[in-house]
Order: sequence, then C-alpha cells, then structure tokens
Amino acid sequence: MHWWTRCATALIIGLPLVQAQGAFAADSIPLPFETGTAVRVIQGYNGGTHVGASRFGLDVVLANQATSGATVLSPLAGSVAWAFEPGDKTGCLEIVDSSRRFGVMLCHVLLDRPFARGEKISRGQVLGTVGAPGTVGNNGSAHVHLELHQGGRSSNPVPFGLPDGLLLEGQDLPATGASNEYASTALTSSNAAAPAPVGAAPAPIRLGGPTQPVPAGNHCGAGVTPRFTFGFADLKARLGDAMGEPLTCEFADPNGTGDVHQQTTRGLAFWRKDTNTPTFTNGSEHWGRTPAGWVEWSGTSIDPPVG
Repeated sequence: MHWWTRCATALIIGLPLVQAQGAFAADSIPLPFETGTAVRVIQGYNGGTHVGASRFGLDVVLANQATSGATVLSPLAGSVAWAFEPGDKTGCLEIVDSSRRFGVMLCHVLLDRPFARGEKISRGQVLGTVGAPGTVGNNGSAHVHLELHQGGRSSNPVPFGLPDGLLLEGQDLPATGASNEYASTALTSSNAAAPAPVGAAPAPIRLGGPTQPVPAGNHCGAGVTPRFTFGFADLKARLGDAMGEPLTCEFADPNGTGDVHQQTTRGLAFWRKDTNTPTFTNGSEHWGRTPAGWVEWSGTSIDPPVG
C-alpha cells in the first residue's frame, strides 16, 4: 500500500495518522526467533489443522532442525491479551500491539512464567522456549504456530499480507484460498532479544539448557529416577546420543489415547498402543521399530510411512 493511500485511508476513517504510519516499520513484523535464524513453514494456510478461525495460521520450525527448546521472542511491543499457564493446554498466548491494531498469537510454547493480562511486553522479549515434541499440544512435532488477528481478536483472523494484515519479515503472504498455502516457504528472522519493559515481572531462573526444557514433573514415583526400559531401551541402544537422556519416567498420553510417552533431552519417545510401535522423534526426524523392522523418516507425520 502506498504512503499516500494509507494517509487518505487514515483520514477517511478517523485513525490517528501518526499511529497508522508508525506502529510498525514498513507494515512488517519479525519472526519469534533470534536475529539470523533460518526458518521454514511446515504447514501453511488452509492446511491440515489450519481451518476455521485458524485458516491463516503458519507452523514454523528452525531450518537447522534444532527447534525443540529454541528461545521464543515476542514479535510485537505491546501487552498480553491472554495467556495459558506455563505447560498448560496448547502453550498459547496473544500479544497485542500498543495501538491495538493487530495481535499475534503464538502456540506450542513452553512459557517461562505466568503472564498476566495487560502485562507490558517489549518486542524481542523472551517469552519461553519451543515445547519438546509431544508437549503443549504440538502433536509430536516441535514448532511454533503463528496467527495474526485484527485488534487482537481471534474472531478476526487475517493473513500475513497487505492490505488487511501485516507482512512477515517483509514478505507479503496474501491468502488466495489454495490448500496448505506457503508450506515450505523459507524465512530469516530479524528479531532480537530485548529486556522486558521497566516494571515488568522479572524473568525466571532457567533450570534447563536451551534444548533441554525441564518438565514440570518427571512422572516418577518416590525414589525413582528416569531411565529407559523395554522398547525405549531398544531405541536408545539403536540411536545413542541422538535420543538423548530421559527427563521423565514413562507416563500415559494425557490425551487419553492409551499410548505411553517419555520425554528426553532430545525429544519424545512414545509407544503406540494400536500398533505396538516404540518410536522416537526430535520434531522433524523420526525412528521406529515396526513389525517389518527399523524405519526412519522425516516430516510432520509421527507415524511410520505405510507401504
């Protein structure tokens, strides 16, 4: 949109002209990662779970496959519209800009601490880390789900493109109605870590490394320490360091599938009740022991390919 068109629009609808021009540099927002981080889209508009109010959602991962545990930064300066508790549900929160023109919802984030509604947020402020595979509702694949909302309202989703929305890293991604639109798009983050606004709640002390988020509980009984057993021990023997070390004991899938999960320092080990298949994933790569033998595959599917 040209400068003079934006000025005319602002005058017609009565918006404050300085706010309409200056709230966002070049009508663009950055990705929620540190400067220079290469990112790719693994699920685009109208793809998979991106339907209804989430039809303009984008699922993004780090191109170097080190998504799990990556630091998540706020793409906006503004305030918290709402947020789940750390580790709860789908790990979502919404940041609305100071002019309340737009809000960005980020999901599948292991938030550093509880965020209060209305709490002031700096652009680049650390919000938490990307949840490990199988946590915060990410369906077994570590990623960040992004949505852009007019006025910070989920009932008003808009694409990352002009004239209705904002650019993402300077790229115009308008919606044409195509299925899984912009999947595989490559982007580079221009965000940068910044301190919280003066008077904001202090950042917590981090107990885990950048790729090793510490779970809220280790699902072990009294006096029991996490270890790999049975099929998970076989996976460890096969994969070695690629599987990491156990962070938890085995626990039932909280979604009630009957599957068994175990979080590790490198990802998630899980046993499929329906197929009796022990599997390990780091979010983008997967290994499993099927009746036909060992298999390895890449992508968003957490189950072995058929055929």
